[in-house]
Amino acid sequence: MFIYAAAQAQDESDALRYSRLTSGGTARAQAIGGAMGSLGGDISAMSVNPAGIGIFKTNEFSITPGFRSLNNDASYYNTSASDSKSSLFLQNGGFIFASNKKRNSNSQWQNVTFGIGVNRLANFNSNLFYQGNNSTSSYADNYLIDLSSETNTDNAQNNYPFGPSQAIRTYVIDPYFNDNNQFDAWTSRPGQVLADGKSLIQSNSIATKGGLNEFSLAVAGNYANKFYIGGSLNIPSIKFDRTKTFRETNPGDANAQFDYYDNTEITSTDGVGVNGKLGLIYSPQPAIRLGAAFHTPTIYSMHDTYSTTITAQSVDDQGQSGVFTSSTEDITGGYPGEYQYSLTTPWRAVGSVSYIFNVTPNVAEQHGFITLDYEYVNYAAMRYHFNSSDATAGDKALADELNQSIKHLYKGASNVRVGGELKFDLLAVRAGFAYYGSPYADNSVSNGTRMLYSGGLGYRNRGFYIDLTYVYEHDEDMDQPYYVQPNSLNVPSPEAATYTSGGSNVIFTLGFKL
Repeated sequence: MFIYAAAQAQDESDALRYSRLTSGGTARAQAIGGAMGSLGGDISAMSVNPAGIGIFKTNEFSITPGFRSLNNDASYYNTSASDSKSSLFLQNGGFIFASNKKRNSNSQWQNVTFGIGVNRLANFNSNLFYQGNNSTSSYADNYLIDLSSETNTDNAQNNYPFGPSQAIRTYVIDPYFNDNNQFDAWTSRPGQVLADGKSLIQSNSIATKGGLNEFSLAVAGNYANKFYIGGSLNIPSIKFDRTKTFRETNPGDANAQFDYYDNTEITSTDGVGVNGKLGLIYSPQPAIRLGAAFHTPTIYSMHDTYSTTITAQSVDDQGQSGVFTSSTEDITGGYPGEYQYSLTTPWRAVGSVSYIFNVTPNVAEQHGFITLDYEYVNYAAMRYHFNSSDATAGDKALADELNQSIKHLYKGASNVRVGGELKFDLLAVRAGFAYYGSPYADNSVSNGTRMLYSGGLGYRNRGFYIDLTYVYEHDEDMDQPYYVQPNSLNVPSPEAATYTSGGSNVIFTLGFKL
């Protein structure tokens, strides 16, 4: 029973969260929009096109910390609200091991370069809040649906530890007895508000933290200073923590006998995966570089722990008003729910072109470049697999249902990254833009796009460099507060909350040529 309840914790939005990535990278890479598909010469290339590290001629070390401040403005049933969060993080770091000496004077292979590093591809630190008035459904409708075939009130209080049992213990859900004092049905106090023609005041507060970091081992070769070919083995890791509190408040209906209740879900997800990346850069002439890369799907092994707590200000079965609380651990003997499963994220294809101005080796002269990446990601290819030895037929049926839903909800998307640099002796000025297309098949529900605007400065002198970048991110997305399970009552799910995110990122890279 616990396994079945736990499996329902995963949904389509979780798969999207771990599949929708940026290119990340150093301050220099992010200043030019993350367009590292053909430019190379930066440790960030390992995450976009590993052939790019073949351009290195010397060993190098760099580290990139960052600071982010994110504000979310949301709308739910035509009511506006906002929230914000700030955080520090490590964006990128690693080593490049290169050589400019040929092992065989008769060979066209100039050098082989190795790279090892870690790069943050997603940042989950965020606070989102929205509220509005809903006159068509209640969060508690799912409790009634879960209990629709349960006629034993003792079982109902003890066998549904992720919501329904707590709702009974806090008097959000009540058993209804007929005139013969026999159990007849389950009733909902929030449902009474709707039955009386009033709207529930609903609010949702979602606090998340964590990130998706990718550890990479890469190798690349330089053939005749024209062809650069490389590959990387990557181990991405996920750490995601979420506390979500959904509240329903009685607008003043005395028949409902409750003031409010909070459903708080605490989820912690850890995952580790593996993928490979292959890339090629071709330079037909010194000023032009063409790049192509393919990223295999990532296969993750995931582990979730989660629990539910309901707190309600209501009236008990003795007619006494008070605040009542019940959690998953009260019912399971102190243990949260746990589940292990697999997730496969989409493959990616990247094409890129760079044009380099003034390729002379004289650093005192003005240099520069402009570069463009195009990336395609098929979000409809995301897949869940509940295939552990503990999985039940219900788990596997749920995986099939989720995967079918993913095919209908999401689509392939195009991402474009463009940037440029002008270098004046020791100083460089950079600017960039990145557009990440909507993953949603129905764009009328949410715009779903993400845009990054960036600019930065760099200083390089005698094997030492410092880069500083500012990135402004603008996202438009949606959050579905809850889904009402399919049922004979035809109760609709609520509308999705839409929100706009505005984030300021300051990224700093310190590097040394060794």
